[in-house]
Amino acid sequence: MPALTPEVLEFVSQPNPAVMATVAPDGRPVTVQIVYLAQDAEHILLSIAAGNSRGGRLGHLRADPRTSITILGRDDWTKAVTIQGTAVEFLDDENLVIIDAMTTHYFGGPYAKRDKRTAVRVWIEDWSAEIDNSDIFRATPHPEDQTVA
Repeated sequence: MPALTPEVLEFVSQPNPAVMATVAPDGRPVTVQIVYLAQDAEHILLSIAAGNSRGGRLGHLRADPRTSITILGRDDWTKAVTIQGTAVEFLDDENLVIIDAMTTHYFGGPYAKRDKRTAVRVWIEDWSAEIDNSDIFRATPHPEDQTVA
């Protein structure tokens, strides 16, 4: 699939909540909530604690760079974009410029903890989106529950 469309990139560029999945060495999936930045239509930027990251995700990505990220609508979680990607670059964020940009985008200010972090550039390989105003989760009555007038 090509890069994100302009409409999907606009959605992903908002400070929406997200969950990422990595693959642990034993093959089990591991998920954790994240903040991120959309760098462009082909890359997502993450920031992960350089030490013992929650869920071990930095080590997981170094061993197996595959990830999946689901971005949920801030005001309507039924709107979502799911990205499958590969970690293609690991960058030291020693001055915390990247995480500060993320937390400013999400929360209006720099990251509170000042521990060393690693930025991870994820190349978007595939994606799916449900961001229109569809009624994807609206309950549909069963035919046997409907009466005929």
